Amino acid sequence: MIVVTTNDEFVRVQVSYRGRLGIEVGVFVAVDHLRRADQLSADELEQWLDIDDWFIEHLPHPPFYADGNSIGAVTWFRTPVPEEMQSRIDTLVAILRAHEVEVSTVRSTDPGTEVYRDDFQIGVVPRQRQEPTPLPDGVILAPTAPGSKRAVTASSIRHVLFDADEVLQIVPGGWIAAMEPYLGDRAEEFLRRTWREEIPTLAGEGDYLPMLAAQLLEYEVQVPVDEVFAAAWHHIEPVTDSFAIIGALRRNGYGVHLGSNQERHRGTYMRTTLGYDDLFDVSCYSWELGVAKPDPQFFVVAAEAIGSAPETILFVDDRLDNVAAAQSVGMAGVHWSIESQHTELIAALAAHGVDARLAVSSPGSRAESRGQLYPLACRRYSSE
Repeated sequence: MIVVTTNDEFVRVQVSYRGRLGIEVGVFVAVDHLRRADQLSADELEQWLDIDDWFIEHLPHPPFYADGNSIGAVTWFRTPVPEEMQSRIDTLVAILRAHEVEVSTVRSTDPGTEVYRDDFQIGVVPRQRQEPTPLPDGVILAPTAPGSKRAVTASSIRHVLFDADEVLQIVPGGWIAAMEPYLGDRAEEFLRRTWREEIPTLAGEGDYLPMLAAQLLEYEVQVPVDEVFAAAWHHIEPVTDSFAIIGALRRNGYGVHLGSNQERHRGTYMRTTLGYDDLFDVSCYSWELGVAKPDPQFFVVAAEAIGSAPETILFVDDRLDNVAAAQSVGMAGVHWSIESQHTELIAALAAHGVDARLAVSSPGSRAESRGQLYPLACRRYSSE
């Protein structure tokens, strides 16, 4: 029987390296990092799964994790820690030390600004954060999943890499409609040309904005390039049901990553203003990698960034040539776009042993609601 605690001293078992929150990583996440990196022995993995499942059943899940912990909170145990919990924590500590991961126990009566409390733990926002530290050899830095990891450990796929445009996001109304106020019936002609000339910048060669400015002047558009770029290239709507699947994958223990062809300015907007850096474990933008899809080298570099073999990664894209390129280096591939239903994506992932099950808000609703807008109006020709 677990005894409820009431003391005001709190304890946290953590490792020596700091993660993306700018604080030392907790023992549960640290063992999961080893699991993601395939560093655990069969016996250690089974111990970890049993312990993790036990805590999922017996320890409440703080609500701040529901949106991916956007507030950057961390949990501390209330003391005294029940023996049923302490003995399992000790086992996790032993696993970490067997892999030469330094572990310490920290106690405090005031660990941060409290945002959550239950019978066994509190959640706090730390008052100070520091820069992340270099990782131990073989460790993959990624947030742990709140759900059971048994499904992901049974699959050869440990990571899912997603394309952006037409998979996770759209340009509402389409690119042509966005450019028609400036170019009228020449909008499609202009877009086809500018995207051809944009191609080198997708691999980080040159700056797209001066190119676009020159092309607008050639088409006698007097509006400043920044205004046109914001009206079209920043006109992005994330697709709710796609990101719900990303949330389900993370809850089920998979690494979730972004693999997108973007030039620097639009990519920066996605990662900062749209907050994509906080939604993915690793973001692979072509302009930063120095190579663009469908060049197979894009996927070689992406796998290196993820820190896992290509055979453990599944790639989802709306273009067949990109999927074929990923498969050519050993990744699994799924050809899917938001013209199709999200239930079809869940089924395609399941065919590869990847559990993305969830109740989406309205399967296929995004594509169905747009009807016939899709064939030309929403396509971006060169980048995705």
